[in-house]
Amino acid sequence: MSNYRVSFYKDLLNSDGHSFKCLQRWVDVQSDDPSQAKVLAGRLVDNDRLNADCIEVMHLMDVSHEFERSSVRASSKHAGNVAP
Repeated sequence: MSNYRVSFYKDLLNSDGHSFKCLQRWVDVQSDDPSQAKVLAGRLVDNDRLNADCIEVMHLMDVSHEFERSSVRASSKHAGNVAP
């Protein structure tokens, strides 16, 4: 399973008449793929009330994996400071 952030947007007009996407709500879910993440998030959010014009799904990096990479960089940096 992967982590996904599903964002719900509404298209609005600013005072100059230019359209922009306004974030209404986002929710993080775990699923096997982006399509399933969208369905799961739709069940958690009352999209009928939001009436979102656009829904975006973004894959989130695994936090433990990111931590491991940071630890490796710190270790190799420290090793570079050691005198031969």
